[in-house]
Amino acid sequence: MLRLVLIIMISLPIALISATILQVYKHDLISQTTDRTMQTLRAVTYSEEQEINKTVNFTALIGMDRDVLGTATKVRQGDEGSRHDYQDELAKILDNYGASMSGHLQSVTFFYKQGGTYSYLKDLQKDPDSLRHTQWYRTVLSDQDHVHFIGNQTDVLYGDTDETRIAAAIAPSYMQMMHNVEMIYIVFSKDAFEKILWQDLYRGAFSFRIANKDGQVLATSYNAKSISTVDPKLRDRISLSKEGHFEQQLNGTSTLVAYSTVGTADWKVIYQIPFAELTVRYDQIFRYVLWGTMGVVVLISVISLLLVYGITKPLHLLVLKMSRVMDGKLNTKIEASGFEETVILGRTFNHMMEQILHLIKQKEDQEREKSKAEFAALQSQINPHFLINTLNSIKLMAVISKVDNIRNMTQSLMRLVSSSFNRGGSETKLGEEVENLKHYLYIMQTRYGNAVEVEWDVEEAANALYILKLLLQPILENCILHGLAAQNVIGKISIRIRIQEGVLRIEIADNGVGMTKEGLERILTGDRNGAFSGMGIANVHRRIQLHYGEEYGIRMEQNEPSGLSVMLAIPAIYHIVEDGTDELNGPAQS
Repeated sequence: MLRLVLIIMISLPIALISATILQVYKHDLISQTTDRTMQTLRAVTYSEEQEINKTVNFTALIGMDRDVLGTATKVRQGDEGSRHDYQDELAKILDNYGASMSGHLQSVTFFYKQGGTYSYLKDLQKDPDSLRHTQWYRTVLSDQDHVHFIGNQTDVLYGDTDETRIAAAIAPSYMQMMHNVEMIYIVFSKDAFEKILWQDLYRGAFSFRIANKDGQVLATSYNAKSISTVDPKLRDRISLSKEGHFEQQLNGTSTLVAYSTVGTADWKVIYQIPFAELTVRYDQIFRYVLWGTMGVVVLISVISLLLVYGITKPLHLLVLKMSRVMDGKLNTKIEASGFEETVILGRTFNHMMEQILHLIKQKEDQEREKSKAEFAALQSQINPHFLINTLNSIKLMAVISKVDNIRNMTQSLMRLVSSSFNRGGSETKLGEEVENLKHYLYIMQTRYGNAVEVEWDVEEAANALYILKLLLQPILENCILHGLAAQNVIGKISIRIRIQEGVLRIEIADNGVGMTKEGLERILTGDRNGAFSGMGIANVHRRIQLHYGEEYGIRMEQNEPSGLSVMLAIPAIYHIVEDGTDELNGPAQS
């Protein structure tokens, strides 16, 4: 069964891959050919644009040349004796211009304001008066000194028999000079436009055509079938966009049609090639791939069958060893043998078993350490309970002895100690922290004989916010011990608490001795002294940043006229979620 499945799993994917490769190759071949065709088509379109610009520039040069306009006026206004000389002079000037057109210039006709015309090289076959009444003539007259590319014209010169020419016109303004020329009508041959189409992409297979917006064919490549107009369905389809390509059935043959627009003249350059010419090599490659696929299937099947035996034997051994592990024999080892892969598999199994034994031992060690830590934590709870019970005994003795100051001081200290060892978590409400701070101030005022005055300015809504425990006491302790203790006057401390844009801002200022600029810079990094808590201002600053982020913390500056101002910034936390995260203004924040 394994051999049968293996052969099917080999032959089927290879066959599918080969078929996919052939399809991808065919699609890629057509795609590359189409892209190359569009590139060539764009190049042809660009060349046609340049040729049109060349005719436009040539027309502009003649229309703006004062010598041409002046001599042409003299031809019209001169007498019979001098007119021939002026015609020769005008011919010489135009011959110099015509040399740059490589023989493509067919005729230059001057239309005069009072009627009449003069033609250089070839005369007009059409009546000049009939041309004056055409729409393009009126359009050119209305836009003087601007070259108008008229495009294809039929039967305009003597000798033309249904011959298509390319024409441009300009109406020079009177301000150029005193002249009598109303219009200059220049006719070019279409040879220059047709030679551009003689691109040899696929010899004998390609077909280039240029058609105007009405579908009239203006020029074709030398091997294209001669037609006068484009099929109406094809014309309608290529008129929908500036350029593109599509597949169309022409005379029962699937053909690639690509087109691009010559913007200046609104012409369409059309390219056609049968798909059979694009995929001429596909059948040959198909046969090569078919025979190659069959050979590969046979070869891989033979090799695979030989490998089956070499792989399954070590696997049987591995399954046996793993069964022993399932029975609890974790010291099981495998003697790696066979192919390189099975050797690696055996070594990996041995390494895995060693890691399992190591992790089991590590887990046992961690459980022992955890038990020791829990025992130490339970034992450490004896000390705060003993301290609180002792303070309570002192308070009762003060009540019996009617010593109110000792009773009140002991009561305040008990509340501070109880708050510090409360198991309610690391955070408390600001209102409770303020109450604890007042107890601490009472103790310090009793100690220093009411030498400190405290001014409170607390926003009512701030009392409901949560902050870390013991944030404010070290700041206040620093004010009293280091800022006010050395003064002989009554110390004043101002405590101001506000909520601003989602941030709780607390400012504690005193009128003490203050601190130098160097001291202010040093205190947040080195001072860790605190008589009660053992934590200094640097400790508080670090706790805030560790808990809330680097954008929060303490900022200090000198108070005017004396003293120090300490400002704390922490997020406004309204709720504490059960998982230990905070909620700012309702939504949960980590």
